[in-house]
Parts: sequence; C-alpha cells; structure tokens
Amino acid sequence: MKMNLNKKIASLLLLGILSAGSWSCKKMLDVPTEDKLDSVNAFKTVSDADAAVIGIYGQFLGLEKLYILQNELRGDLMDVTSKSSADLQELSAHTETKNNQYVDPRPYYQVIVNCNDVLKNFKMMVDDRRMSVDDYNKRYSDIATLRSWIYLHLGIQYGSIPYITDAIETVDDLKNLANYPKTPFDQLLDKLIAFNESLPYKEAYAYPTGTSLLVTIDANSTQKLFASKAFLLGDLYLWKGNYIKAAENYAKLMNAENNNGNDNFRFNFYKINNSGDPAYANLAILFSRSGQDPTSLINSLDAGWRAIFGLPTTSSAWSSEWFWSMPYNTAFKPVNPMIDLCSPLKSYQIKPSQAIKDLWNSQITYGGIPFDPRSKLSFNASAMGDEITKLTDNGGKWGIYRAPLLHLRFSEAANRDGQTKLGWALLNTGIRNTYYVGTFTAGVQAPVSVAELNTMITPYPQTSPYYFDARKNNDVSGTWYRNCGIRGRAVVNSIDVSYQTDKVGLEGKLIDEAALELAFEGNRWPDLVRIARRQNNPAFLADRIYQKLLKAGNPNASLTRQKLMDPANWYLPFDWK
Repeated sequence: MKMNLNKKIASLLLLGILSAGSWSCKKMLDVPTEDKLDSVNAFKTVSDADAAVIGIYGQFLGLEKLYILQNELRGDLMDVTSKSSADLQELSAHTETKNNQYVDPRPYYQVIVNCNDVLKNFKMMVDDRRMSVDDYNKRYSDIATLRSWIYLHLGIQYGSIPYITDAIETVDDLKNLANYPKTPFDQLLDKLIAFNESLPYKEAYAYPTGTSLLVTIDANSTQKLFASKAFLLGDLYLWKGNYIKAAENYAKLMNAENNNGNDNFRFNFYKINNSGDPAYANLAILFSRSGQDPTSLINSLDAGWRAIFGLPTTSSAWSSEWFWSMPYNTAFKPVNPMIDLCSPLKSYQIKPSQAIKDLWNSQITYGGIPFDPRSKLSFNASAMGDEITKLTDNGGKWGIYRAPLLHLRFSEAANRDGQTKLGWALLNTGIRNTYYVGTFTAGVQAPVSVAELNTMITPYPQTSPYYFDARKNNDVSGTWYRNCGIRGRAVVNSIDVSYQTDKVGLEGKLIDEAALELAFEGNRWPDLVRIARRQNNPAFLADRIYQKLLKAGNPNASLTRQKLMDPANWYLPFDWK
C-alpha cells in the first residue's frame, strides 16, 4: 500500500501543479458532474485523504511565482530588467491596475476553494468512521493551517478580502465569490487567530514520525512539505501586536528538537551555529583561506551558506535549517518558474536591486573586508546580468520558513515585549557571547566559577519563551551554547551594543538584517508593511521603495514615494473577473 500511496502522491503533486496555472471551476479531484464541485466517492480511505493532502500542496506550489513577485518585486530588494513585461514593471513601480496579471487574487482562491472542499470531506469521513479521529485531527489541522496562511497573505496584499470557509457547492456559487462581504485586515487577523487556536492538532510538525504522509518521493522527503502551525500562529500574533503570544509560538519551534535525545538535534536544529558537528555547521559562511579573503569564499551547493538552498531535502544539514520548503524535481515538468524569470539565458525579468547590493556592500566582515559574503551566495554577477541563484540552485525549492526568519521574527516580538537585549543577541553574536559575564580565555572552555557559568543562561524563568540555556564547560552543555547569532554565522560585524536598549532602533536593524539574510525569499513587502503599520510611520516603507526606484533611475521615484505615504495605497486592487 505504501508503494501505491507514493505513486498517488507523485501523480497528484503533478496534477496540483498543472491545475494551479489557470482558473477553473472544476476541482483538483475528479468530479462526477460538471455542475457539482464535491466528490464523496474520492474520499473512501485514509490513503485517499493523504492523496488529497498532497494534491492540495501540489496545487499550492503553483502559487510560488505570484507570491514571490508580489512580496519581493513590490519591495525594495528585487528589480525589473530591460526584458521585463509591462505587468512586472508596473508591479515594481507601484503603478499596477486591476488588469495586471500579477494582481489577480483568483489563483489563491482556487487553492482555498479546494481546501474548503477537502476539509468538508474530511469531516464526512470521520463522521462516517472512514477515518479515525487521530488521522482526522492531523490532516484537518494541516489543510486548515495552509488555508489560513493563504488568507494571511491575501490580507497583507489586498487589505479587505472575502473570508470564505464553507465548501462551494455549485459552479454558480464559485462565480459569485466576488459578492461575498469583505473582511478588513484587522478583523481577518482576529478570525484567523481564533480559528487556528481551535485546531485539534498543533504540534511543531504537521505529522509525527510514522505517519503515512511522511515518505520520500524522487529523492525528496515530505517531512518539511507541510505548513508550520506554530510559525503561522506566531506570525498572526506578531501582526496583531500580541508579542508574548508570538514569542511563545516561535519559541516552540526554536526548541522543537530539544527533547529528541540526539545531541545533533539538540545543539544544531534551528540554532544558527558555526561550530560543532560539521554536518550542521557547514551552513555558515566559510573561507578556504584565513583572513576572509573574498576570493576564497566557499561558493558551493554542498558546503557553506549557499548549501542552505542547494542541499537535498534528505540531508540533516538542510533539515536543521528549514521548517517549510517545497522542492521541484529537475527531471520532471513543470520546472521551477523562477528559473525562467531569473536566468539571463531565459526570459530574465527580475534581478537584485541596486539598493540591496549597496546594503550588502556596506557591511564589514570580521576580517575587515567591506562586503557581506551572503551577497555573492545569493546572486551571480556576470556580463549577461545579475542572476538570483538563491531561487534557482539545484532546480530550486520554494523555501517559505527557515531558521533565520524564525530568529528575526522572535527577536522582533521579544524586542517589542521589552526584551531588547535578547533580540540583539540572536541578531548578532548569540546568547552565550552576549550574556556571559566574565572573560573568555583562548583554549579554555570553562568559566572560572559557577556564578559566571550561570550568566550564560538568559535571566528568565524556564517557563518563559525568553529562557535560553547557553552554558558550556567540561560538565555542562546547554542547548543553545553553539548559537552564534545571524550576523555571527555570516561573519559580519555586530551592530553597536547601544541597540540593546533602543527598541525602535533595533526594530529597524532587524528589518535590515532580514534584507541581508532573506532577500528574494518572499518576506520583504510584509516586513515593510508590518513595521510601517506598527510605528504609524508610512515613511518606513515609502523611503525604501523610493531608494530602490531612485537608484534604478526611475523618473517617477518621488511620485511613488508620495503615493506610498498614504497607507491606503499599499494594497493591491481586489478585482474578480
């Protein structure tokens, strides 16, 4: 049965991807008549339910192109090229109209409609005892989380949107979705938080070891294929301004592997380190020669920072970095759509902005070199054009959640909750280096006293999301002792220690670091909107877009800045045709 399931999963992945490219009134699953949109006959066993889950994710994978372009090209880190379509030029310059293909909300709702149908059928399965309560809880919670993630993105992009959770029964109902009342973004957040808190299964991973959905297909593991419930809840609370709840949910993931019993998991998974077991530490910035000479930077898909995006999904190092990532298979169609957009040998319609290149070049390494090594590992500069390799390495993966994003968002929440020093530590040199009161002696691992050793524990109760044990001597190894901070792993100098008490200042630095570390991964526009909303400061967003357009030579840069000073203009037109 496992072989049959694998074949069904593979076929539905393909089917889901192919169906995501166009708007259709027919469900991803076969339907018995043209005017009905549900199919009870497709949901007889748990294997059928598993196939439906994977089919939904296959269809969801088809949203990557739209998601990345909306979140990055509208931001300040990605720019158009001389070959870009008119629609992409409009998106980048914030002059898009409702006829722009990258404004169309329908591809998102196509997945939502199918999620609603699957959730309805899961409920019928458990009611009819075709599925156990335990199997139902996990699968229902997974698809519900995915739907909520899509709704959060829709709210960020469009502001007020129809929030539909019931299954659509007929084709006419589907055509009339535009007539549903729209829910404002703040109310949408309330609805999503209440709904996701009520889910029956909220563990760190969507499915525990041994679940039939955890398989390997064409050398790709499905373990990190599924949406992270705690990460999404953290994001929802962060947007809502409930910072302690955001931190609590993020902390669940930061410590998700601590009780595994395997030291490799305890000290390396999601900890951002550059020392210890080489199977995990190889994701740090590495040089083949001393002095951090840029010409000796390790630029490999197998070792160093670039390997984060190039390693296979079955490797321990890759798994220690990613929470949620969806791979493409280079041997089968469809291929990653970002390859065509990024490659100078193909249509080549997007590239790094001059603004992000300038930000990378303004950093200083520990060795005193004026550059950020992550720049050379995120894009390839050539006479043909700057290619964003981060999105295309090894055929590409749609990487949605990874460890530095988690650390940055946890730090953002902690900072706003008054724990600014902790946010500084995770951003810069790590827990141990920031909190230790004493003097490190070269070659000596143990502090001179127990009192000094205990300063490597953050000063919070063990029940607090802000508790981190980074102790290390010959007898004690705290879970976080290898943590070196995001900038530490990138071997760039820390920001000034004065930011340990500067809440607003540190918030800006966290968003700057998100640009340096996470450029082109789909987080930029939400980051700018979230901080500008929180600070009630439209210029936080408008100035960054202005600088991108100014450096690109756009003559309307000032007019765009003026437009974006009105928050009403941050949202795309919601048009349903």
